[in-house]
Amino acid sequence: MKILVVDDEVEVANFLCAFLKRLGLEAKKSFCAKDAMESFNEYNPDWVFLDIKMPDINGLELLKKMKEIKKEINAIMITGKDDDTAREEARSLGASDYLVKPMDLDEMRSVIKKYIPIKE
Repeated sequence: MKILVVDDEVEVANFLCAFLKRLGLEAKKSFCAKDAMESFNEYNPDWVFLDIKMPDINGLELLKKMKEIKKEINAIMITGKDDDTAREEARSLGASDYLVKPMDLDEMRSVIKKYIPIKE
C-alpha cells in the first residue's frame, strides 16, 4: 500500500509519513502541489493524504487533478480548520475522510484503519 502525503508544513508531512511507516505502510511526502503531481505520476500511490490549504494550490483542486489522471485514487483530506463547506466539497470529490490538525494519534489510527489494512 503506497501513500503520498502532501502538506506544505514540513513537520506535519514528516510526522505523518513516520506515523504511516510505523503502521507498516509505504509513504512518500511532497510539500507543494507541483512536486506532489510529479510524485503522484512517478510513485503511483494507492492513497493520498492532502492538506487543503497550501500556498500554490489548495488540496481540493489538487485532488481534482489527481482524479483526472487516476479516477480510483483514494484520499483523506487534512486541514487546520474544520469547515463544513470544505468537508462537503472533499466528499463530493470522492475523499474518504477528513482529519483536522492538530491530529490526535488515536483518531488518525482509527481513520486510517477504517480504510487501509495496517499492522497492529
